[in-house]
Amino acid sequence: MKIILKYIDGKNRIWTLVSAVLIIVQCYLELMIPDLVSRMTEKLQSDQVVLFEVVTPGLMMFGCAAMSFLLCLTTGFLIARMSSAMATGLRKAVFDKTLEFSLEEVSRFSAGSLITRCTQDILMIQTFFSSGLQLLIKAPFLAGIAIIKISGQRVEWTIATAVAVFAILIMMTVIIVVCSSKMAGMQRSIDGLNKRSREHISGLRVIRAFDTQEFHRNRFEEINSRYESLSRSNGRAMSLMLPGFVFIMYGLNLAIYLIGIVAVSETGLPQRASVYASMVAFSSYALQIVQAFICLVRAIMLMPRMTVSAKRVSGVLNTVPAIRDGKGVLPEEKGSIEFRNVSFKYPGSNEYALKDLSFSIKGGDTVAFIGQTGSGKTSVMNLIPRLYEATEGEVLVDGVNVKDYSIKTLRDRLGYVPQKSRLFTGTIAGNIAYGDNGRFNASLKEIEKAARVGQAKEFIEQREGAYDSEVTQGGSNFSGGQRQRLTISRAICRDPEIFLFDDSFSALDFMTDRTLRNELRKTAKGATVIIIAQRVGTIRKADRIYVLDRGRIVGEGTHEELLDTCEVYRDIVETQLSAQTG
Repeated sequence: MKIILKYIDGKNRIWTLVSAVLIIVQCYLELMIPDLVSRMTEKLQSDQVVLFEVVTPGLMMFGCAAMSFLLCLTTGFLIARMSSAMATGLRKAVFDKTLEFSLEEVSRFSAGSLITRCTQDILMIQTFFSSGLQLLIKAPFLAGIAIIKISGQRVEWTIATAVAVFAILIMMTVIIVVCSSKMAGMQRSIDGLNKRSREHISGLRVIRAFDTQEFHRNRFEEINSRYESLSRSNGRAMSLMLPGFVFIMYGLNLAIYLIGIVAVSETGLPQRASVYASMVAFSSYALQIVQAFICLVRAIMLMPRMTVSAKRVSGVLNTVPAIRDGKGVLPEEKGSIEFRNVSFKYPGSNEYALKDLSFSIKGGDTVAFIGQTGSGKTSVMNLIPRLYEATEGEVLVDGVNVKDYSIKTLRDRLGYVPQKSRLFTGTIAGNIAYGDNGRFNASLKEIEKAARVGQAKEFIEQREGAYDSEVTQGGSNFSGGQRQRLTISRAICRDPEIFLFDDSFSALDFMTDRTLRNELRKTAKGATVIIIAQRVGTIRKADRIYVLDRGRIVGEGTHEELLDTCEVYRDIVETQLSAQTG
């Protein structure tokens, strides 16, 4: 909880303190009303009613009610402001934290759960601070002053009030015990709903192609029914609360008046007005006490789910990313990469994806990695920009261990094109300039040059608006090949010293593939180029080719050398040739 309160800044803490004072004043004004009602009642019961003596308490009651109303509005405004500011700060903190996460943390939490924590969990915390905080301040003060006010009155009335309060506490305890155990389950179910929804929507094309709508409908319904069951169970318990409280309030009121009737009948005529007035005041104070406990129950009912949400948000904020900034270095070399006895396994896996890899790449070389699916090619690529950390050994860029770089310094040296093309909502120009070291200030000339080298210029200029034309979420308004060329153009615009192409030419036809590589060789002269590819034609002109099999290097050399020395490479070439001729 402390980490949540940290996001209430100094200014809003002052306003929260002011709100607490206003709530106390508001309670005091509300508690003056029963006394004034008692005075009016006693005056009205007298033999000679003086209008001024009756009207004066009435006007004071109106003034108390009006002031209480204004204070309530002011308090609501201030607390809403504080809770909104706190929620905004929390959302920003959670979002910023996820930007620091490595792929390991993202996988551990899951994208759906991170979205839930950044939205619904923070909304639950905000709701508690905007509503529950007022109730928690108001209830104890209201109950305490009311109890002091009724002290010294008839014991029977006090006992009736104590029984009513005890009944409320019993009901509150039962409901909290029943509901709190289900709150965490409800939040986990929401995570599951988000996860299923994202999976189904993103895979909609495959679902329709295989006609598996019913299967996915049933999977969603399973977790949706689980959430419904928990929600219904909580709803049933909560639905008992209001009727139960109303029953207790009216029961207490009835008990006070029944006891009062007996007391009035046993009292002599001169004192009856005073006893009757005391009964009216006691009834008002007793109801204030009950209402205070009802407020307390309402606040406490918000607490279990808020507590679960706070723990989930704190879980994100307290997570230390596996990949941290190094001490910061500025190497003298440019473009070199070296793996020294590197082994790697994915978090949670017992098997190594890479085992004892050692190789060295000189600056300005074009190097390729090839191998069967699951041989470890992408794992090699992920270790260079520190998307994952090597389990054993060292990865060096420009002669320096990647762990010694600041993450920004390391990644500013790289132009990375992932296996899956990813575009962002905005314009084509914005997506290409995105590669400009995150500055987005590349000139149109630089953007056009990057698009020309990336073989995207032609289809861009055919679109209405050209470089200013819209890119929808995920780049869904482009074909797979167009998205791939735009992501390659983005890396080119960055003008890095090292290019990392992770199977980035797979959606291109052979002609576009060859043209793009030729243009890249001319434009990025002096830059190191690392290519992961499935097609031999894409890598055959590389200065050096590494063949991977089950996480190990089983061959290295030029295309011609590997044909003579590496059986795995020869099998890949023969398979692709036979596929083309067949």
